[in-house]
Amino acid sequence: MGADFWIVLQWWAVLFLVGAIAFPLTKRLFANWWDGGYFFAKAAGMAVVTYLVYLVGTIRLLPFTLPTIVISMVVVFGVGLFLNKSYKANASNKTNMVLILVEEVFFLVALLFWSWIKGHEPSIRALEKFMDFGFTKSVLNSLYFPAPDMWYAGGTINYYYFGHIVLAVLTKLSGVDLAYTFNLMLATLFALTLTMSFSIGYQIGKIGGVGRRWGKIMAGVLTAFLVTLAGNLQTVYAFTQGYTGDPPAGGPPPFWQLGVSLEGLAKYWYANATRFIPYTIHEFPSYSFVVSDVHGHVMSLPFVLLAIGLLIIMSLQGAEGDAAISLQSRLLRRMNGIAMTRLVFYGFLVGILLMTNALDGPIYFGLFFLLTYMTHRTYKTYMITTGMVAFIAGITSLPFLLHFKSFVNGIGVNCPPAFLANTKIGPFLFEGVEKCQHSPLWMLFLLWGFFLYCGLGLLWRSRKLGTKITQLEKMLLIFFIFSIGLIIFPEFLYFKDIYPAHFRSNTMFKLGYDAFILLGIVSGYTIVTLKKKVFFFFLMPLLFLVSIYPIFSVRSYFNSLRNYEGLDGLAWVAREYPDDYAAMQWFKKGSPGVIVEADGDSYTDYARFSAFTGLPTIIGWPVHEWLWRGTYDVVAPRREEVRMIYESNDLFGTQQILNKYHVRYVMVGALERTKYTKLAEEKFTVLGQLVFRSAQTVIYQMPSR
Repeated sequence: MGADFWIVLQWWAVLFLVGAIAFPLTKRLFANWWDGGYFFAKAAGMAVVTYLVYLVGTIRLLPFTLPTIVISMVVVFGVGLFLNKSYKANASNKTNMVLILVEEVFFLVALLFWSWIKGHEPSIRALEKFMDFGFTKSVLNSLYFPAPDMWYAGGTINYYYFGHIVLAVLTKLSGVDLAYTFNLMLATLFALTLTMSFSIGYQIGKIGGVGRRWGKIMAGVLTAFLVTLAGNLQTVYAFTQGYTGDPPAGGPPPFWQLGVSLEGLAKYWYANATRFIPYTIHEFPSYSFVVSDVHGHVMSLPFVLLAIGLLIIMSLQGAEGDAAISLQSRLLRRMNGIAMTRLVFYGFLVGILLMTNALDGPIYFGLFFLLTYMTHRTYKTYMITTGMVAFIAGITSLPFLLHFKSFVNGIGVNCPPAFLANTKIGPFLFEGVEKCQHSPLWMLFLLWGFFLYCGLGLLWRSRKLGTKITQLEKMLLIFFIFSIGLIIFPEFLYFKDIYPAHFRSNTMFKLGYDAFILLGIVSGYTIVTLKKKVFFFFLMPLLFLVSIYPIFSVRSYFNSLRNYEGLDGLAWVAREYPDDYAAMQWFKKGSPGVIVEADGDSYTDYARFSAFTGLPTIIGWPVHEWLWRGTYDVVAPRREEVRMIYESNDLFGTQQILNKYHVRYVMVGALERTKYTKLAEEKFTVLGQLVFRSAQTVIYQMPSR
């Protein structure tokens, strides 16, 4: 544990440096924010520094090396200083070093806390971890972008993987091995989400006129908890006889039919809160931090919160209550002023969100669109601001989009009318009538009832205020209504992908994730400002149910925190596949090239060599590649060719396949010997030579072609 502590501090020092160089920029963007935007500095630095590295690497101006990262950091720092030079300092813009020290300690404690939690189950295994690690390792192996797809030799990554480039940049800057930084990034995302949502909660409490400092702190703490750690009302099953394992195909029985029982406290399975409605996913940050996938929707969290912070300050312009000044009015009066800086950066952020977690881009452009409409003075200024954000987002994401082919094939209509079945009108797909799923209302209530109650409380308060409603509460009501729209959307429409029965699953997942964050912010404000006994009478049991979720999830995933294993995410490979692990270490000596290994089902240990070395293989997890390539027709032939490489006795045919994919190394390990029962291993010494052996794990090197 002591060694891990120093590794965490080394990682924190890099995060502190990235935040420090971006702080002049965030001071400009968040002038009049309660702390000058210090809690946003790390996220801003990660976004801008990584983008500059990605941009120069994509146009092949500079390679992805440590000097390039340093140059990018210097540029970001210089731009921040330049922007601040033109802004007249005032009392609220001066840096409070004591406050910054307190905030940095807060962040460090959060980072250490979740690093310690993560150390109780650090294995980079199961769910999407192979994919996420492989993407990042492939980026680290690359000098230019786009990076090769480690599971599709000859192709580049066709996924929104900007967040993985962020991790690669921080890893290279820190000098710490990816086996550690993968887990440290998860802890970083937790700490950023906690501190940034705290900052948002504190600010809206301040603008909303919450009393003394402790009241604002309470608003920040409550918002941070709801966004980062809270669950949903599905935990009510913990107080019934419950059900074990995954929900039945038709969905779980209603909780009121199971009877009250404390037996459920031992049976309750935390993952069911994210797979409650049949054939759907409705994940939220607390679950993400536990299961530990460093995936796009989690990597996007700091940028999402940064965007929300900007939306708040742009909508209210740093003013409090009714004194808000419209974004458009200021823009036209000072096109080169602070309003323009925020507008440009927000457009940049929308582009970053698109590259990190695709649907986040249009979601936060849509929210900007609505909020801008709320404050617009003229149609002309409305079109200028929204058009400018869209243009900058498009320019920002263009280098990515030029190399990305969307695997969304249109917008499906849920439960299409029979006479339109199997037709298409514009982007709208009317698939078969079997594509019909609606969420039972009682299930939707268990998922969103707490937030709905808080949002209705805010709506009731606003109606009572009438014409006295503040600009802040108008904005929060738009957050609430927009979030309800995100929740309702999959009941009518879905983004078409390859999944048959789970056709609306990804749509509900991505839209609901952002709804959860926005509703957490709305709920935090409502609870600290709506001082009505009847409201709190019904609130407390709901708040209790969403608050106990991390007790179950942490206890289950991290084995009740009984055994600290460390932060090395690949230690499990050394334990369970020691010979394969030795082979992976052999590649660290510098042996680039395409490898071939056994392919296998998603979420299994297959494709481990390519995932953990970042070296491309002919085909990795087939269903993932099916999704990314849009068709199984390009996946199936590769699977058959891999089988032939291992089982065919035809030397010439095998050589042709190896040459086709420029294979340099053939891997034969435990899983290859298990899957290919007719393994023709002797031919590899004829076609190439043995260069590594550890017990039954062997690497054969093929001659260069």
